[in-house]
Amino acid sequence: MRPLAAGLWMLLAAGAAATAIWLTTAWLLEVADGAQAGTERARIRVDAVRTGLAAGAGAGAAVGLMLAFRRQRHAELATALNELDAAERRQDAIERRVTELYNAAAEQLGSDKAPVRLTALYTLERLANGNPGHRQTIVNIICAYLRMPFPVERPEPEVSEEELASLTAPDRVTLTSAGHARATDWEQERHVRLTAQRILGARLRPATDQFWADIELDLTGATLIDFSLFDCRVSRGFFHYATFTGDTLFSGEFSGDAEFHGAGFTGGLVGFVDLTFGGGAFFGRTTFTGHAVFGETRFTGRALFSDATFAGDTTFRGVTFEADIHFPGADFQGRANALEGIITVSDTALVHQLPPHWRIEPAEGTTGTIVQDPAPGSGG
Repeated sequence: MRPLAAGLWMLLAAGAAATAIWLTTAWLLEVADGAQAGTERARIRVDAVRTGLAAGAGAGAAVGLMLAFRRQRHAELATALNELDAAERRQDAIERRVTELYNAAAEQLGSDKAPVRLTALYTLERLANGNPGHRQTIVNIICAYLRMPFPVERPEPEVSEEELASLTAPDRVTLTSAGHARATDWEQERHVRLTAQRILGARLRPATDQFWADIELDLTGATLIDFSLFDCRVSRGFFHYATFTGDTLFSGEFSGDAEFHGAGFTGGLVGFVDLTFGGGAFFGRTTFTGHAVFGETRFTGRALFSDATFAGDTTFRGVTFEADIHFPGADFQGRANALEGIITVSDTALVHQLPPHWRIEPAEGTTGTIVQDPAPGSGG
């Protein structure tokens, strides 16, 4: 009840009580006037006055109690509002502090000194651990850093050995020092980027104490080195035109789409092992130059391998397709004989096009397996 309304009701109650007291006293005095003159009339008058005083005292006490209750109620409300206001101020201060810290860390990522960039990454990780509401924003900052250009190869001197020999000794020293500085910067930046990748891999693993849930990764166009999301759970992943160097491993789950359109896996082993694609898996125009392994992989959504190039050996083992499969234009240049009899196609899947010399052979129930026809002249 609002304070004004409560005060009005109290005034009305006090007025009603006073009116009742006055009427009662007046009635008793009227009774006294009707009594016989003398001691009886005096006694009745005294009793009437006493009754009126007692009733007035009781009403006053009741009004006093009501006023005390009202004051206590107002004090409690004021205390609660003050506490709420203080809590809101504390929360605002925390939010401002967190915002200041990750803005500062984001600026430090642009430093030309590798130790400063490393400090910024660890600061962001610590902030995300303590502030779940900021985790996606912090992951976005880390991903944006990894999307910055980075040369895959270690920089070499800009002149040939013959040109270097023709230079004077001071010029050779200057040129060699500059080349050494570039190589050192490259090594340091490589270390910083590996640290950023390790933070993502560690915090997207449900088995860890500080698991960052429901995170999307946008690594479009990023250069990733020995990239690993081992036993990780990601909401959605965008790796369009990303460059993966060295060994690469994905395992765990993409609960939404995973998009690798135009990505390049250059050298090393590429593994999509014990992995569930909860949404679509898009590998259109993806290039695998090394050994590509899809082992115990489950595609619950569309699987798109249109115009993908498998330059090295390819292994599909224990793979399950539960939705549409697209292989038009896929080019398998290495060995792919491990495909035979090990890909399960459920009755809910629709195969739009398989690579040349592949076919689906019925298996038990309503499933089938993808097999390769023997190569001409193999005698199979």
